[in-house]
Amino acid sequence: MRTCAGCRERLSQSELIRLRYVKNRVAIVRPGDGTTGRSVYLCPSEGCWHRALKRGRLTFKSAKRDRTVVHLEPREREQLLLRLKGYTREQDSLN
Repeated sequence: MRTCAGCRERLSQSELIRLRYVKNRVAIVRPGDGTTGRSVYLCPSEGCWHRALKRGRLTFKSAKRDRTVVHLEPREREQLLLRLKGYTREQDSLN
């Protein structure tokens, strides 16, 4: 079970979109890629994305409870929203 950073609802990991902070950028993690590390989870709802990004920062946590706070510039937020939209469209077409 994981918690959506937007609505704070607890859902199974497979129902959420996983974001990781990799090489100074926020990346969407594809299911089954086997990566570990600090992550943020979001519902596939666009409203949750906006709530999570409203303050312009994401807090990436690991199982060890340490945190990395990433501050996003307005342009970075908009780019992430576009990538999330593309990702959900791609996932919908696979199902």
